[in-house]
Amino acid sequence: MLVVLVLEQTKIDFQVMHNTIQRYAGVLLSVIVCLSLSACVTRPHVITQSEIDKRASADFAAMFSDSVPEGGTITLSEAIARSIKYNLDNRLKRMESVIAQKNLDLSDLNKLPQLALDAGYTERNRRQASSSLNLGTGVPNFGASTSQDKGILNADLTASWDALDFGIAYIDAKQSANEVLIAAERQRRMTQNVIKDVRYAYWRMLGTTRLQNALTPLLREIKQGLNDSYAAQQAKLKPIEECLEYQRAMLDIQRQMLTLQREINAARVELTAMMGLPPGTKFKVDGSRASTAPYRTDEVFDAAGLQQLALRNRPELIEEDYKARIAVDEIKKARLKLVPGLELFTGVNHNDNSFLLYDVWSATGYRLTWNLLNIFSGKKAISIAKSSQELGNIRRMALSMAVLTQVEIAMHKLKQSKEDYSIARQMNRVDSSLYEQYVNKRNASQMDHLSVVEAKARNLISMLRHSMAYAEWQNSVGQLYTSIGYQPAAVLNYNENLEVLTEQVKAYLNAPAFSEKNGFYVPVNAAQIQRKSAAVAAR
Repeated sequence: MLVVLVLEQTKIDFQVMHNTIQRYAGVLLSVIVCLSLSACVTRPHVITQSEIDKRASADFAAMFSDSVPEGGTITLSEAIARSIKYNLDNRLKRMESVIAQKNLDLSDLNKLPQLALDAGYTERNRRQASSSLNLGTGVPNFGASTSQDKGILNADLTASWDALDFGIAYIDAKQSANEVLIAAERQRRMTQNVIKDVRYAYWRMLGTTRLQNALTPLLREIKQGLNDSYAAQQAKLKPIEECLEYQRAMLDIQRQMLTLQREINAARVELTAMMGLPPGTKFKVDGSRASTAPYRTDEVFDAAGLQQLALRNRPELIEEDYKARIAVDEIKKARLKLVPGLELFTGVNHNDNSFLLYDVWSATGYRLTWNLLNIFSGKKAISIAKSSQELGNIRRMALSMAVLTQVEIAMHKLKQSKEDYSIARQMNRVDSSLYEQYVNKRNASQMDHLSVVEAKARNLISMLRHSMAYAEWQNSVGQLYTSIGYQPAAVLNYNENLEVLTEQVKAYLNAPAFSEKNGFYVPVNAAQIQRKSAAVAAR
């Protein structure tokens, strides 16, 4: 009787314990879930000031790694060479070429067979046991049995090759190869634009810098002349209308002088940025180069010939040619996806199940796969690819029309800038002679000082207009070069050191107009650009 009571009491205690666990099981589970969720929460991490300072210092050092000596003199050849080598926009396009080459290398790897390694360990808490039934007699054959260990380690090494995947990867690689060449043409276009902008900024800065030394003392004389005119007006030494007319003329000249001063600063800032120099860098431009005609003045341009050159050499149109290749390959790829895939495979397998007779074996075979839904979507994909090809053709023709228009505009602007320069040169000659006459009369006491100051200011403005007209002439020549795709972008190697690159630019600038054949698109040079990108990508 005592034993029965003990067993009954134990049973009751166990039931109470079981009920208690069930009562707090939900709470315990909730605590575990909350802890798990809190561990998975990702909180924003605000960037620290030290991280910003580190990034800013590193970027500044990388952007301006090669500066000119303080107060150094830069020639036009060096300015262009620096822009090609250090300009950040140009470096960005070069890096895009490198990325495109790396994508091509990755696409080539996708053509290789697949080699997969699969390994794992599985353990059951209970054995995998089963029994069997004789279907003829309906009598069980024997009791439960197993042919598998509780814990099993298996590993597979399988090599497979899918003909369909290989075909698609092959087309993808061809498209990536065309993307590399597209990146090269974009880099060539960027270099053309950089060279044109550097030429314009250089000649603007040179023309304004030549007048900078005369600007400050002239502004002082203008201010003094205004003060004298105000005094003469107060003292009624001259008619008030004459004083006001003089003051208005001098204020207008003073405004033009301030505009000249801003033009000097703007040209310097633009040239500094394009050469990749730190803002505020003090340098001079070489003024020993004579302001000669940017091209032979007696040369007669053949408009039809230049238009044909533009259609054959503009980077944008060559880029469209490569895009047309990509569109054709896209049609091939859409058609290829309609074909069933054939996969060949072979591999070695291992399983440490002790019940197996052979724990290592190899398997070889093939599989035929076909996505039947491609029958319905494939036609749509082919239609879209063909429409994209037609869109590319229309886009290329529209771009060709724009290119021909740009050539026409560039030729008219070149003619106009040449005429403007001729007029500005004659006006400068007249104003210079007039100023000399005023100075002579002033020395002979036949001319008042205020009139001499006015003539001097007008002469300085005339000199500025003459210099700016020459800069515009240079810019119009650069625009004509760019409109037909003529620039030494394929010749100049940005990987060369600055001195060698400067000599290459100098040789190009000294060549007669359109005589440097390498300035046009040459397939050999395009291939060289691709190899340069491949060399950088392989580092």
